[in-house]
Amino acid sequence: MTQFAAACGVVLDDWQAYVIDGLFAVDDDGHWAATEFGLLVSRQNGKGEILVAYDLAHLFMFPRPDNRRKTILHTAHEMKTAIDGFQRLKGVIEGQPELMRRVHQIYTANGQEGILLKPRKRQALGDRVKFIARSKSSGRGFSGDVLVQDEAQEEDQEAHNALTYTQSAVPNRQELFAGTVPQEGVNASEVFEGVRDRGRSGTSRRTGWMEWTPEGSEDPTGAESIDRADPAVWASSNPSAPHRIGWDVIGEQHDRDTTPGKEAFGRERLSIWPNRPEEAVTSNSDLDMDRWFEHEVSTWLSRRVALAVSIGRGGGYSSICGAQRLDDGKILVQHLATNAGTLWLPEKVKELRRELSARLIVLDEKNAATIISDMTRAGVRYMAMNMSEVAAAFDMTIEYVNADMVLHPAQPELDDALEAAVPRVMNKGQNLKTWDQGDPMVPSSAVQAMSLAIWGLKKSEARGATSSTAEPAVLSSGESAATGDDVLTMRF
Repeated sequence: MTQFAAACGVVLDDWQAYVIDGLFAVDDDGHWAATEFGLLVSRQNGKGEILVAYDLAHLFMFPRPDNRRKTILHTAHEMKTAIDGFQRLKGVIEGQPELMRRVHQIYTANGQEGILLKPRKRQALGDRVKFIARSKSSGRGFSGDVLVQDEAQEEDQEAHNALTYTQSAVPNRQELFAGTVPQEGVNASEVFEGVRDRGRSGTSRRTGWMEWTPEGSEDPTGAESIDRADPAVWASSNPSAPHRIGWDVIGEQHDRDTTPGKEAFGRERLSIWPNRPEEAVTSNSDLDMDRWFEHEVSTWLSRRVALAVSIGRGGGYSSICGAQRLDDGKILVQHLATNAGTLWLPEKVKELRRELSARLIVLDEKNAATIISDMTRAGVRYMAMNMSEVAAAFDMTIEYVNADMVLHPAQPELDDALEAAVPRVMNKGQNLKTWDQGDPMVPSSAVQAMSLAIWGLKKSEARGATSSTAEPAVLSSGESAATGDDVLTMRF
């Protein structure tokens, strides 16, 4: 691949060639060894050349063996970045007559950027590469064999789902995530972080991960001690220095950084991105696990409950939990379901709503954005919670558990999830926190759903105390499904 790229005028550094070799490694069956591959490297080191070489190879060297059209979707957070990638590839192809002879058309209209090849022998439609900006609807209608996710540090779950499900029926698919370290509380980075965690931990044999970072930068307890003024640290994080980016430039960036502990320099130039702490939540938050275990009861949810939905990192699983006020004033919580994916959620919520006479259904409007339309079609009314409300649910759960106000039946899956979950800061300025997955093998969605259910129960009680005539927050079993904006914007 590096020889082909060089013949096309794209000469790669050794480290760039190493990345390309990893991307195009195959298994014993001749399939891509990595169905998802993450690349973390700081800015101005030449990531763009890797993406050009990658697009070139997939477009011209690796047709589908079934002779069907191959589609490469090259995406970025911002359209200007996607267009830059398009112009780079277009320039290389137009400079090579041999490549241009295989091109049917180059589309340059705004929003239509892409390159279409002439059909190969016995091929009805030519292979193509399209350049798009990510959104909740981008990529729909296309079946992507290859997905390029530039600016991967800025990709939320909703935008990712719109793309990744285009590969559902594609054999030998591959996704490339290329990005820099996200800023906590600013970038929607859960997708890229999930790839990082799977890649670093080695828990997924189909995940490839490469990063250029200082030694120890993944350690959540030791990363802050990395000497940001050490030229050896600069070199470990900038594989293209000094010929692409000079040491003097890096030195100036270091000296001009006024953030505490040179945090911005460490993130942007050194790619310091620690893992989330793996300790149990007892050492990472104020929740007392001993009190949690002391309040195990034989009671189960019965009626007038609040239901909550949460989707796990990467959308690979999702959970439903409920909360109910007991006669003694305490709150009973119960894990109701955790399954792979999200397609099962709306009908299951609808079933539980009727079975348990749910008084309110709540969800995090950002976390559950991918199922909102499905919930609407299923006729399920819900209340969408914002970031501040999700953080309030986190704080409320800790307070109520520690005050002996939360009871729960024996459910090892919920116990394990709570022990493994860790806090995640959503907004540093306001210190807003929520639950996150501390152990890559233990889903945290059940813990998040439990917290949201407790908050939902309190919210429904407050609403009931102030208004007896307002529209109910959920449909009863005999009501027809509502449609329109009232389903999407239930706020009290």
